[in-house]
Amino acid sequence: MQVIRENKLKCLLLVLSLALVIAVLTRGDAGRGLAITPQPGAARRTHVLLGGIPQHGSVLGSPKAPVTLQFFGDLQCKESRQVMLGALPFLIRRFVRDGELQIRYRSRETDTQKAGGWPEFVEQQAAALAAGEQGKLWDFIDVFYRDQGPEFTGYVDEAFLDQIARGAGLHREEWKASRTVPQGWVPQLRADAELASAKRLDSTPSFLIGPTGGEARPLLHFGLQEPKVFEEAVVALL
Repeated sequence: MQVIRENKLKCLLLVLSLALVIAVLTRGDAGRGLAITPQPGAARRTHVLLGGIPQHGSVLGSPKAPVTLQFFGDLQCKESRQVMLGALPFLIRRFVRDGELQIRYRSRETDTQKAGGWPEFVEQQAAALAAGEQGKLWDFIDVFYRDQGPEFTGYVDEAFLDQIARGAGLHREEWKASRTVPQGWVPQLRADAELASAKRLDSTPSFLIGPTGGEARPLLHFGLQEPKVFEEAVVALL
């Protein structure tokens, strides 16, 4: 009986030790960022949302649209992902597709600072801007956000970007040629950052809205999933 009790005690101690190890590892994973599960069929969903809508560089929608919404995002920002998959599709279907609104994507480094930093930020954002030369920047960023990896892990490498390019339907050789020297896109990235700073937009996602060609003001108190604030702002300018 004494031997049996000792064996049970050893088993109990082993189980408790394993539980402690798992708890520590789990806490460590949580500290590195929230895991995000890529969406099945991301490319198909993207093409359904954006198919038939004109794109010009970083702008989605008709150049004649009377209202412009400017979206400042970091491709590794999970909140930018939420708004891209939550509130923005409503605006795209209701206003962009009807020619009443255009949306301009602008780059703002936030979450990538804690991953691969500026070099990784330049690589990923330049890859999106290069997709704009084929009229598919919005396809690229939509697929990227849908397949986004865990925060702060530096997962964006050449293989990942090529996977996104395939999903976005890019002619990959032309795309690679456009981003041969990613530093060539730095002036545009810096211009976006300077505009954000001038408008006191310190986080992503952030938005400016205004009449096309006119003064743009920050859009405040918007929801990531709820389009009501966006809708009210657009309607007020139409």
